Amino acid sequence: GFGSAAHAHRDGRRSWNVRTPDRYIELIESGESAESSHESLDARTRKLERLQLQLRTRDGVPLDALSDEDRSELSELVQPRGDRLVLTRAGRLLANEVSLRLRA
Repeated sequence: GFGSAAHAHRDGRRSWNVRTPDRYIELIESGESAESSHESLDARTRKLERLQLQLRTRDGVPLDALSDEDRSELSELVQPRGDRLVLTRAGRLLANEVSLRLRA
């Protein structure tokens, strides 16, 4: 990622830069990496995170992205729109709750 505290995702690896702008500038100006840390993401985690991000968009996710069980459990928070599932008004307000339920 570019900038202090920026995150990046590439090839199943998530990394993030140092948090403070002063330290970020210091490292970049000295030719060093500003990466603070990183972690590898397994396929399940990558899929869940992609789903969580897509659900927060206006286009939502394909209908088949959630199991019948998940759709039933989240019926107050997601609704079909054409061939997609999108967050309801309540779902938009409780998007973090939707994410937590999908991770369970």
